[in-house]
Amino acid sequence: MSYELAWGVTLACLVVIWFAGRKLTHTVDIIATRTGLGRVFIGSVLLAATTSLPEVATEAAAAAMGLVDIALGDLFGSNIYNMTILAVCGFLWGRGPLLAAASRDHVATAALGMMLSAIAALAILTRPQIGLLGIGIEIYIILAVYLFGLRLLRTINRDADPQEAAVPSEESMVWVWMRFFIAASLVISAAIFLSQAADVIATVTGLGGTFIGTTLVAATTSAPELITSIVAVRMGAVDLAVGNVLGSNIFNMNILLVSDLFYRGGYIISAGNQTHAITALVGLVLSGFVTLGLLSPIPGRLGRLSLEAILLLVFYFLGTYLVFLHR
Repeated sequence: MSYELAWGVTLACLVVIWFAGRKLTHTVDIIATRTGLGRVFIGSVLLAATTSLPEVATEAAAAAMGLVDIALGDLFGSNIYNMTILAVCGFLWGRGPLLAAASRDHVATAALGMMLSAIAALAILTRPQIGLLGIGIEIYIILAVYLFGLRLLRTINRDADPQEAAVPSEESMVWVWMRFFIAASLVISAAIFLSQAADVIATVTGLGGTFIGTTLVAATTSAPELITSIVAVRMGAVDLAVGNVLGSNIFNMNILLVSDLFYRGGYIISAGNQTHAITALVGLVLSGFVTLGLLSPIPGRLGRLSLEAILLLVFYFLGTYLVFLHR
C-alpha cells in the first residue's frame, strides 16, 4: 500500500466507522434496555469489547512481525487516548461536567483499569522472564484480575437504566442482535484496514515504533471508541459513552495475551522499550482524574470545556511528549 493510498483508505474507513458506529451504538442501547443489564454494564463489557476488537488484529500482526514497540505502543497509547474521548464527549455534552451525569458504578471500572495499568507498568520496569506456554506470568495475573473485576462489576451494578431505548421496544430481539452483529462486523473490518493504513503511514514518517504506536496507531485503532462514544452522548446515553471508554481500557490489557501468543522472541512485555511504562503510568493519572470526576464534580470551566476535560487533555499531551523525548 502506497503512502497516498494509505491516507485514502484512512478516510474511507473513518466514514464507514462513523455510519456503522451510529447503528452499533443505537443497537447496544436497545440491548441494554431490553435485557435489563443497564447502560453501565453493557457499555463497559459488550460495546467496549466490540470497539476494542480491532486492536486484537493489530496486536497479532505487529507481534508476529516482531514489531514489539508498535504492539505495546498501540495498547498503552489507546488507553490514554481513550481518556481524551471523554474530554471530547464533555465538550459535546455541554450540560456541565460529563462525569457528573454518569453513574458512580463506573468508579469500579476505572479502579480496575488503574490496577491493570499498574501491573503492566511494574512488568515493563522489572522485565520478568517467567512464563508458561509462551505467555508471561504478568499477563496471567492481568487476566485473573480482569475476570475477577468483571464479576465484581456485575455484582455491584444495579443500573437497569429506566430510560427508553432509541427505537421502539417492541422490535424483535432477534432482529436487534442481527443488526448488532452486522454493524459490529462493519466497524471491526473498517478499523482493521484503518490500522493497516496507519502502519504504512508510521513506517514512512519514521518517528519510531514506540512514539508512532502510542500516538498514530493508537488513535486509529481507537476510532470506533471515539465515534460510538460521540453517538452515545448525542443520544443522551452518557453511561454508554463512559462505560465504552473505561471498559475498552480494561479489555485492551487482555490483548497482551494475544501479543505474547504471536510474538516469537520471548515475552513481549520484557522485550519492549521501557518507555511504555510512562504511558501506562500516565494512564493511571488520567484514570485518577476520571475517578474524582465520577465521585464529585471538579469545579471550573473554560468555555464549553470543564476542568476535568482540560486536565485529561493536558496530561495526555504531556504523556505523549514524554514518550517522544524517550522514544
